[in-house]
Amino acid sequence: MSASQFDPVPMLDQQPTPAPAPAEDAANPIREAIAEAIGEHKVILFMKGTPEAPACGFSARTVAMLQSLEVPFAAVDILPDPRIRQELSALSQWPTIPQLFVDGELIGGCDIVTEMYESGELAQALR
Repeated sequence: MSASQFDPVPMLDQQPTPAPAPAEDAANPIREAIAEAIGEHKVILFMKGTPEAPACGFSARTVAMLQSLEVPFAAVDILPDPRIRQELSALSQWPTIPQLFVDGELIGGCDIVTEMYESGELAQALR
């Protein structure tokens, strides 16, 4: 698999605009888009930057591990709109980026993914 075989997942169709504070039961289109993306892709990585141009070392290391296992994956750049990171962390209950999901479940961030990669657990989880 080449370094460019990933599926970018856009979160927004337009430029971000300030939103009023939502009511507790109001629909949240960003959170809904994140949940939908997680459900639609077997493997999805929420990261800073893109697989071709990671914007942080943790994202770069996570991408490198996935690519070394030749796993097709979707990727979401959380940097264009801070609400993506905010809603992702609220949904996953995980504060750091990157976040790797497999079969709709959060695997974890770079440290957990690294431990799983080194032990062989990541390769098994991605089968």
